[in-house]
Amino acid sequence: MKKKPSRPLCAFFLVGALVSMSLGAWTFSAFGAENAAVAGPGAPISTVPVTLEASLYAISPEKGGGLLAVLLFSPAEGWHAYSHVPGDTGEPASADLRLEPSGAALPAFFPEGRQKADVFEPEKTARVHDAPARVFVALPADPSPGSRLTGTLRLFLCSKTSCWPASLPVDLDVADLAARGLPLADAQPWWPEYGAARETTARVAAMGEAAPSPAAATASDAPAPSSASGMQLLPRSFTPALEVAGIFKAAVLAFLAGFILNFMPCVLPVVSLKLSSLLAVCSHEDATSRHRILREHNLFFALGIMAYFLVLSLVLWLAGLAWGQIFQSTTLTLTLTVVLFALTMSLFGVFHLPVIDLKMPATATGNSRSGAFLTGVLATLLATPCSGPFLGGVLAWTLLQPLFTVMAVFICLGLGMALPYILLAVWPQLVRLMPRPGDWMISLEQGMGFLLAGSCIYFLTILPREKVVAALFALWATALATWIWGRFTNLSQSRLHRTLVRGLAVILVIGATAFAAADRPPPTVAWTPFSQAEFESRMGQGNLLLTFTADWCPTCKLLERTVLGPDTIGPLKEKYGLTLMRADLTGQSPQALALLAALGSRSIPMTVLFPAGEGARAPLVLRDLYTTSNLEAAMAEVFAGGEPDEKK
Repeated sequence: MKKKPSRPLCAFFLVGALVSMSLGAWTFSAFGAENAAVAGPGAPISTVPVTLEASLYAISPEKGGGLLAVLLFSPAEGWHAYSHVPGDTGEPASADLRLEPSGAALPAFFPEGRQKADVFEPEKTARVHDAPARVFVALPADPSPGSRLTGTLRLFLCSKTSCWPASLPVDLDVADLAARGLPLADAQPWWPEYGAARETTARVAAMGEAAPSPAAATASDAPAPSSASGMQLLPRSFTPALEVAGIFKAAVLAFLAGFILNFMPCVLPVVSLKLSSLLAVCSHEDATSRHRILREHNLFFALGIMAYFLVLSLVLWLAGLAWGQIFQSTTLTLTLTVVLFALTMSLFGVFHLPVIDLKMPATATGNSRSGAFLTGVLATLLATPCSGPFLGGVLAWTLLQPLFTVMAVFICLGLGMALPYILLAVWPQLVRLMPRPGDWMISLEQGMGFLLAGSCIYFLTILPREKVVAALFALWATALATWIWGRFTNLSQSRLHRTLVRGLAVILVIGATAFAAADRPPPTVAWTPFSQAEFESRMGQGNLLLTFTADWCPTCKLLERTVLGPDTIGPLKEKYGLTLMRADLTGQSPQALALLAALGSRSIPMTVLFPAGEGARAPLVLRDLYTTSNLEAAMAEVFAGGEPDEKK
């Protein structure tokens, strides 16, 4: 059957699809800073972007009695405060409240807030308040003379460009308000919020409870559970009929599990192509030659399956590994992804790979035998991450047995997977039961190509996150190499020409894969933690960059990963001889907050450039989000015109 002309653009189309699916979220977060900073840095905010109102109510005896203080806070337009409920990002709200003059600590009950995806890290969520919300404080019914509710309500607020920790003072004259008469809390429309807030606060407190102390644990008569103590467990299976306790049952279930592996998502694209390739041979006019080709090809394909399972049994037993654990190797996973992608390019007609070929040749040759064998190995390798029915119980028992038992069970597993091909090798006449070949096979072949591309995406998810970009580069290089192979080589050219061009293509793929798989230590830049003494000793002595950050500030973290990342700030540090200092406002830092106020701001992120000499008294400030080009331009303005005093 004549193949359709090559379509080189398919390679780059598929690479583009993989890049879009794998890096969509990264692109949004990485370039969000650039887009957000187009409008330029904003002016410092002179007031806290939230207001607080305190009021006092009485609770009727039917509802429990007592007094109830309500702290109503309202974030400014475009700002949100993080809820008391911990989330993936942001700092939870908290309160430190007391009833004076006794000094008794009072619990505060916080509303839950609404769940919202983070603006700069969409994969993270937190509960926030972007509308007025109430915090409730229960008080005794008969306050003593002079009683006041005092303390601090701590909120962490963020907008699209900056974050701001707010410590709101609370001072409510309880005795005076109670003497004047109070409205009933349970008559207010927000009364149901009080009960919900108590439940939310109790749930958060339960989440943060510490584990029992060792003394409490040893007080029990039962032995303390510890994986290191070798405790005895008696697990029970939900499907006891599938549990294995002997080699005969293991062999039978392994045979069935192996057969089912042919239909698992990992293997189905390869198996479907092998079966569809049988149809191409069905049109061979000579029945004897057709049967010989079918028999030989299927036998070598089945032999590849058996060989892989036999070697796998040795590797797993000798190394003490679990099923599928070999895919913990980044190099193996990446190499397999590249091979699958190259096969995908072959199915779209970009090039023809003779060593591993998913399509059956019209004549039996030595190359076709090796190709069938290697394709059988590939199909079985793809099956390794899968665990179909019956396989769990079989492997749980088998991998704890002696080597001979492990090998015997894995041979049965291989026989089950190879069964369709062994049957076709023994009775090649069975291919007559298949549909007649035709143009529909081209569509089937290309459809299987998309499934193989989907398998590539699956294997990309197995890779460590920091390897994904490098892996996508390896796939891009593979697409380029396969296009070079298919575009610049054909049988009408000399063997030397074909060898040189294809050799260069192979070297390109091997080099890109090796580069992607290589372990490279992440670039690091040393930052000096802020302290008042350290800052004063460094100020004016050399070029200094001071940045204010906090773990609850998502915009700060975005800047740390992009503009202030090692790849960007490292060269600038060397160029200007910078001292890099970081003021962390995750917790209470009065000195850092005082410096932030002295610089005319209470909002972060903020980065300040202090030049050497007298110019340090007039530093340049970059507020909120900014780009790499903004930072470079600011440094050129502040630090240009003088050599750095020292290299840090």
